[in-house]
Amino acid sequence: MKKNLLIGIWVCVCTAVPGLAQLQKGTGYIGTTVTFDGSVIRPEMMNSTSAEVYNHLSINPSVQIGKFFRDHVMAGVGIGGPISFSWTKRTNADGSDNKTRFIQGAYTLSPYLRHYKSLNSKWALFLTSAVDLAYLKIAQKNRNEKESWDGFSAGLRIVPGVSYWISPRFALETDVNLLSLGVGYKDFLDAKSFYFSSAATTGLPSYFSVRASWYLKKP
Repeated sequence: MKKNLLIGIWVCVCTAVPGLAQLQKGTGYIGTTVTFDGSVIRPEMMNSTSAEVYNHLSINPSVQIGKFFRDHVMAGVGIGGPISFSWTKRTNADGSDNKTRFIQGAYTLSPYLRHYKSLNSKWALFLTSAVDLAYLKIAQKNRNEKESWDGFSAGLRIVPGVSYWISPRFALETDVNLLSLGVGYKDFLDAKSFYFSSAATTGLPSYFSVRASWYLKKP
């Protein structure tokens, strides 16, 4: 079903007709997204007698730049660096604390090609085809030792989206990850694997993310 929807969106976008001036050849593009979430879990929240406290914080900044090399078609590159911090504190019987910290990062580079179809003076659909390259790293540290692991992943991704222009140069955009398709290879933590995904994420809050975008055209 998702594959058929993507094919339909691709046909619709590739048959774009002249519309928004922002989508014309020569227009530059800058898009930025920053998402974050965090949590603190204490023993009393789980009705537990454990002396451990769990903390988690994730930050995911990304920047996309590009340029329209022909009307309604843009080429560009995205750079991202999602990082997750987790730390656990255990209170020992003697009253001392034992802390363990984890840092997990994925530093990404994503060349992409994006096709647009304008719907009216404010709205447009787009379809992004991207190559995702990532360097992966996890570091663990406690009182007695420090360890780290690294690896990489590479994949292809197709995802549709929607743009809404607030002004001639500024738009809010969302990638509809719910309808995305992806395939790739991952080598990390002594495991090598190929993957196929019919959605880029598994959590509903991540199915849609809002990106602030600037379309810069020479006068």
